[in-house]
Amino acid sequence: MAFIFCPPGFGIAGMICGFVAKSKQERLAPVAIGVSVAGLVIGMVLGFVVFRGMYGG
Repeated sequence: MAFIFCPPGFGIAGMICGFVAKSKQERLAPVAIGVSVAGLVIGMVLGFVVFRGMYGG
C-alpha cells in the first residue's frame, strides 16, 4: 500500500540508489534506474486512480 500512497519517495530513493550503483560501475545499475522510474510512474498513476475513486471526481 505504501507504493500507492508514497510513490515519489520510493521512486526517488530507488533512482538515487541506482545512480550510486552506476557510479560504482555495478552491472545491473541501468536496470535498477529503469525499474525505479517505472515504479514511480506506475505508483503515481495508481495513486491518482485510487484517490479519484475514493473521493469522486
